[in-house]
Amino acid sequence: MAQRNGGTDGAAASAPSVTVPLIGLRLELPRPERLAWYAGLGLMAAFEFVDWEVALIIGVGHLIADNVHNKTIAELASGAESGA
Repeated sequence: MAQRNGGTDGAAASAPSVTVPLIGLRLELPRPERLAWYAGLGLMAAFEFVDWEVALIIGVGHLIADNVHNKTIAELASGAESGA
């Protein structure tokens, strides 16, 4: 499969982001399918299927794991490109 943008993923380059007004922190939003997952987790907390604290811990843990996974894949891809 051909790669676009010099080997970078087009979706990652145009990821939507939100800037927190008071502190100026820029947060990148997850992909739409991930947003649906977080919305479902939020609804479960809202309807008290799980405690909000548990939902928060699960959501933050999932976000961290997803970011680490994506960074690891990007590092492996850059290493494979330089070694080829």
